[in-house]
Amino acid sequence: MLDPVMIAASGDPLLRDDAVATLRELLLPRAMLLTPNLPEAARLLDEPQAVTRADMERQAHALRALGAGAVLVKGGHGTEADSADVLVTAAGTEWFTAPRHATQNTHGTGCTLSSAIAAGLAKGLALPQAVAEAKVWLTAAIVAADGLAIGGGHGPVHHFHALWPAADD
Repeated sequence: MLDPVMIAASGDPLLRDDAVATLRELLLPRAMLLTPNLPEAARLLDEPQAVTRADMERQAHALRALGAGAVLVKGGHGTEADSADVLVTAAGTEWFTAPRHATQNTHGTGCTLSSAIAAGLAKGLALPQAVAEAKVWLTAAIVAADGLAIGGGHGPVHHFHALWPAADD
């Protein structure tokens, strides 16, 4: 599994161009699952960021063609009412959507989703089921995060929402 953390929430690059090339050429072909967000998919492909679902799907296919076993392009940076992610595998294409929740508590959502997918795979779930369950869990964690009072600015999602409620739950 490879979650290419390449671009900060501010839009600033976190990897030099030569490191992106190494990631693309050496790591991506070894990944069972690649999970870029919209800006990361665009940077890996040296293209503009996807705006439509058709763009997302095309970029997911293009990334898979570079050697990843499967690609999940995460649409959290999109602007639609729903947050849509697209999974492209050898078996086909599947979309996972959830209502977008207006919050500042989105720090680490991509890494969190990828980790939740890995946990589902470790439990023996098939990839599409692991993605579906991780998306449901992360959506609940984002919503529950509004009840947390941690730090300032972009706070984290409520990773433990199923175990202990936030202050206003």
